[in-house]
Amino acid sequence: MNGIIANWFGVAVLMALALALAAFVGLPGAALAQEIIGLDTRQRVDVPAGPYSVVVEAKPLPSLQAAQFFITVADAASGAPAGDVKVQVLASRQGSDEYGYALATKVDTPGVFTATLIIETPGIWETDLEIESPAGDTYLTEGFDFEVIAPRSSWQAGGVFIGVALVLLAGGAYVVWQIRRAQRRRAIRRGTAAG
Repeated sequence: MNGIIANWFGVAVLMALALALAAFVGLPGAALAQEIIGLDTRQRVDVPAGPYSVVVEAKPLPSLQAAQFFITVADAASGAPAGDVKVQVLASRQGSDEYGYALATKVDTPGVFTATLIIETPGIWETDLEIESPAGDTYLTEGFDFEVIAPRSSWQAGGVFIGVALVLLAGGAYVVWQIRRAQRRRAIRRGTAAG
């Protein structure tokens, strides 16, 4: 009878561990701190910018409270990559005078740039791209709007961490208890068989 109770206790501990881990993985907050407004978490748009055709792709980096931009700039007339341009991502928070920017850097593919925009203040952020030609002319084109949600407070995140740690410790203690119990039974059986 004690073995059945112990086994049910073990199953209950393992189920509690699984539920705690599922709750921890599914938590909103810091892990989901930022979303692109719209249906998808990744958006792509093809927009004109003066003599250039610009393809902008953006995705959130929630753990960094940032957004990653991939920008392809081509000559609108010929379609050839425009590798000599400079690209900046500009951002401004709706309803405030806060702004920020990120300089885009070239990647190995001609005409392709990447930029990471850090957005720490919660709110709706509007982004634009500024393309500067080799002659110094600048062209603006619209980017995406991002909603930055305030991250979960540290005590809530710490509480979840402590809860998961306690469940893991309880599971570990149960496993150790079961192993020692089995060792004692074997020792008793050996002693009975020898005697």
